[in-house]
Amino acid sequence: MACGFNVSKAERAQRILSRRVTLRDNYPPLHKVAGLDVAYAKRGEDIIGIGVAVLLEYPSMKVRSCTVYLDKVCVPYIPGFLAFREMAVLGPAIAKLEKPDLVVVDGHGIAHPRRFGIASHVGVVTGLPSIGVAKRRLTGVEVEDRSKIYIVHGGEKVGVVIRRGRSRIYVSPGHRVSVDGAARLIESMTLGARRLPEPTRVADSISKIVRRAVSAGGVERAFEAASICRVYLSRSLQ
Repeated sequence: MACGFNVSKAERAQRILSRRVTLRDNYPPLHKVAGLDVAYAKRGEDIIGIGVAVLLEYPSMKVRSCTVYLDKVCVPYIPGFLAFREMAVLGPAIAKLEKPDLVVVDGHGIAHPRRFGIASHVGVVTGLPSIGVAKRRLTGVEVEDRSKIYIVHGGEKVGVVIRRGRSRIYVSPGHRVSVDGAARLIESMTLGARRLPEPTRVADSISKIVRRAVSAGGVERAFEAASICRVYLSRSLQ
């Protein structure tokens, strides 16, 4: 398998690291919130990962800064192991961003078969409070309780379904945030009738722009496409 990726070792790592996740609302007063997203572009035989980290002011949701990191990706896409594919570009992107008070990640937190999705991975590795916001449910069942729809897995509430008109998103804590606390925070970051909260909506928009540029004109076009961001290339792309 590409990169020598070993599913059994990755699964063990997730189970071990999941023990470090805390689900108490243990975050500082929020002034800066980061949104993370990854897109992929094909360049010849290579797959280029595009990691976007955008910093917004809270609660205004005004964009403050942005970093983009590009690198070749060799870990295959395997549901439930997305973090091992995406951290290679998300890690460097967020490391070059001003430190946020909380991170919102496009993906799952503990609403994951081993309670350790990409948002939990980011939170534990960085030590930052984190929340996952996904467009599809990965695990568990939906159970209504007091006007809320929870994602329940193994008899435990691991996330909340938030409805926006006909659309829905799946919110789960990653690290240092509770299940209900994660839902409240995401509601406070969602403007108007938009489906996604601003941190991941903006990050997603930027990742798509850069992906189109890389696909159409090579890596160099990414700098022009992401004019509001600082763009960094891995050594393999320089």
